[in-house]
Amino acid sequence: MATQCKLYRGDRPQVIPAGEWTLLTFEKAIHNDRRMMRELSLIMPPFDGDFVWSRNIRWAAITVPDGDTRPRQFMSRFVRDPHGEHDDTGAADHVATPGRSWETTSWPFAGEVAVPVGVEVWHDHHEPWPVEHAQFVGMTWDY
Repeated sequence: MATQCKLYRGDRPQVIPAGEWTLLTFEKAIHNDRRMMRELSLIMPPFDGDFVWSRNIRWAAITVPDGDTRPRQFMSRFVRDPHGEHDDTGAADHVATPGRSWETTSWPFAGEVAVPVGVEVWHDHHEPWPVEHAQFVGMTWDY
């Protein structure tokens, strides 16, 4: 039997400040097996085990001032215990493009009982930049 928690951020943007790692928040849980959701931003495993963690993030289209040729970058990562003993893994970085930027990442790593996991994002644009849509999933199988 699979155990899954899937958090969903609809189309209401979350504005991310420049140069700061920010924990994504979500609007609802689509799946919340074994009540793994915490605070609409974290998934907490109910037992130790190997999980497949996945995230899907859509950044808004970027607006760059005329003559500004500086490349922009956005990053994301999984973070264990973001409000305690912060530990990150599964980081990804991408160059921002003029249109919307999408990222989908899966990362298999161990989930520990009672240690919440979240998704953090970062960017180096010159002004705050919205994440328009996001999903976050933690899934394992019981054997």
